[in-house]
Amino acid sequence: MNYRLYKKTLLLFSILFLINHTLYSQDEDDIWVVGIGINAVDIRTADGFSGVFKDYANGSIEDLNMSGAFVRVFAGKYLKNGMSLQLSLSANKIEKGFNYSEGDPLLDDSFFAIDTKLKYDLNKLIGETSWFDPFVLAGAGYSKIGDISNFNLAAGWGFNVWFSRSVGVNFQSDYNHNPNSTATDYFQHSIGLVFKLNSSSRFKWKGR
Repeated sequence: MNYRLYKKTLLLFSILFLINHTLYSQDEDDIWVVGIGINAVDIRTADGFSGVFKDYANGSIEDLNMSGAFVRVFAGKYLKNGMSLQLSLSANKIEKGFNYSEGDPLLDDSFFAIDTKLKYDLNKLIGETSWFDPFVLAGAGYSKIGDISNFNLAAGWGFNVWFSRSVGVNFQSDYNHNPNSTATDYFQHSIGLVFKLNSSSRFKWKGR
């Protein structure tokens, strides 16, 4: 892992937090959010789909890839009825392949992904909160791992925890699947800061 990148990321988060709190803490009409954070990628193979849930819940972190510039940025726009649209871009470096165990040879593949997903705010079902926003999401995207490019279908879940009306922490976890059995599937987990942006007074953003 690149610990210098960790320090730089934390410093950037602190600066963005202060800027955002100063500029947006008094605004009331926010339908846009933006975020920046880090991501971890867990490689799978598409023909092993039956073991997805077992692999996801095994609790192991030794096969997670967090190398190079493992950054994720995203933007979201609230639509209506708890639905919002999210666009994200992420980069990483793949050193640990499917079924990696400590001591196995490391790979040296670049990773890039761009995704578009629809999110549904679960507070529409469980009731509104002022600080916790869980959600589910589904969509599609494009990924390039080494020299191999894939178009993927994706589904996942996550939540925002708001420190104030305009600054929070975002966590998201999803599975990206390509129907082609020779393709590469992957889990992607990310965490970062999320910011609500001021928008037109004609709209009301409720923190999703």
